[in-house]
Amino acid sequence: MSKKDKSEIIPKNLNFSFKRVMAIASKTINQFRRDRRTMALLFVVPIVIMLIFGLAFSGEVKNVPIILDNQDVEYLSTNFGLNLTESLQADNSVDITVGDYSEGIDLVEIGKFYAAVLIPDNFSESIVQMHMGADITVNLFIYVDATKPTIRASVIGAIHSALDEAMGDKGINVVQEIAHGGAEFTGIDVGIPAVIAFVLIFLLVIVGTITVVREKIQGTQNRLYSTPLRSSERLLGYVIGLLLIALIMITLVLIFGVVVFGAKVQGNVFLLIFAVTLFGLAHVFLAVFLGNFAQNEMQAIQFAPLTALPSMALGGMLVPIVSLPVWLQPLSYLVPLTYGINLFEGIMLRGWGFAELWVEIGRAHV
Repeated sequence: MSKKDKSEIIPKNLNFSFKRVMAIASKTINQFRRDRRTMALLFVVPIVIMLIFGLAFSGEVKNVPIILDNQDVEYLSTNFGLNLTESLQADNSVDITVGDYSEGIDLVEIGKFYAAVLIPDNFSESIVQMHMGADITVNLFIYVDATKPTIRASVIGAIHSALDEAMGDKGINVVQEIAHGGAEFTGIDVGIPAVIAFVLIFLLVIVGTITVVREKIQGTQNRLYSTPLRSSERLLGYVIGLLLIALIMITLVLIFGVVVFGAKVQGNVFLLIFAVTLFGLAHVFLAVFLGNFAQNEMQAIQFAPLTALPSMALGGMLVPIVSLPVWLQPLSYLVPLTYGINLFEGIMLRGWGFAELWVEIGRAHV
């Protein structure tokens, strides 16, 4: 090639041009402007997500359901148990239901309440005798769910606050018995069930929608329709492939959580795998469904945060559902992550079997 030919190929002006930079920037912006759905997601989604997170984190742990059994008998015209009951009922961090302590234990075990409190029949008598110098210990008994550390701390805090207000001192011994086999949980124990559910939702929606959209863009979908392949066969193929990917991801999460970090699994491992499979299957169908509405990979990717981030705020992953504003709590039951966390916490932390979990399994699968 001659020098003249080379000079015609190589641009003569190699100086930096801000005009060319702005041309590229304008081209990039115009690509978004032509895609109205992407433009709407870019501006609407951040507002919606920040609104949800702002409302979720503005709440405090309130109205935690607990059962209170006051068996205290009045002694010398004094009933400290009644005073304590009234103080607890005035505290909005707990929601008191009067009932039997032994029945309350069963209700805590199945997740209907977070604690059962017993004020024994000799409560007032023991307090009076202690104040008169008797060497005795006054006990208050509580059976508490330890799978939600923030809720447990709120319940214990409410009891101590009520004791201070009703008794005027701190001479009462609060005897705690931990539910679900007495297991104490670390942060990793409590966090792993939520991580499993979130990984399934977030990654499966991304992978599933991109897979469907890519076939649509590349024309593979049209070529498949021209073959004897049935729609049901195509859908089943998607489901099996994406479900295998989901199981690999969850296997990695469990290996790191259980083997590396020592997270507890109180329940049956095979039941956990079965629950994970059903929950993953539901989100494979969700991914395929969303993929039909996306026109390009950019839109497909945007479905993932649109699905996952509100789930984090409303599903109980970052803050307990009881900490949400009361009017916002019903929305949490529309979020799949809520049922995923309940499902996996039930197996891993509470040691529940199928008898206790069939409702959650049904909800998660739907």
